[in-house]
Amino acid sequence: MDIVIDVDYNTLILRPPFDSEFLGTEWFNQEPWFVNGGRGRVVIHTGGRGLIRVTVAATEGVAPPITDSLLDEWEDIGEASFTTEDDEICFDGVSGSIIGPMETAGPGSYRIRVLAQGRTEYWDSYPPKSAQPWVHLQLQIWPQDPAPQRLLQYRDRFTGDVIRPAGGVV
Repeated sequence: MDIVIDVDYNTLILRPPFDSEFLGTEWFNQEPWFVNGGRGRVVIHTGGRGLIRVTVAATEGVAPPITDSLLDEWEDIGEASFTTEDDEICFDGVSGSIIGPMETAGPGSYRIRVLAQGRTEYWDSYPPKSAQPWVHLQLQIWPQDPAPQRLLQYRDRFTGDVIRPAGGVV
């Protein structure tokens, strides 16, 4: 699945189609963390607002491998767990732009890995609506029991250095 969605407030939310519950501040991570999951939703800090490209790759019960080429290609890579009681989730750009639904493997626990390009270069950007997406997110989703958040890699906004925290913990 490959979509373009308009996001506002630097946020993309994956949630059930009919869930419009208010999100408290606990859903929004401090940098360098950029993906947060939990009961019924995932919140991703996109880095900027406007059009972003989202590619979704769901797998059948196995975490995709982390390869050197994957680490070289993507700036930021983070993981979080979420649960859902629904068969579908949608993409909410917090600007009235909702895309979906996308089918899940059904109610249960999932792991999401978010790979990002463009978050560092276009941090806090406000591109014109006519521009091509400046940020690209790839979402890898698979069934898995809940586990702690992990930050596999991020690019420092100020120095541009790539940082790979030991054990995925900053």
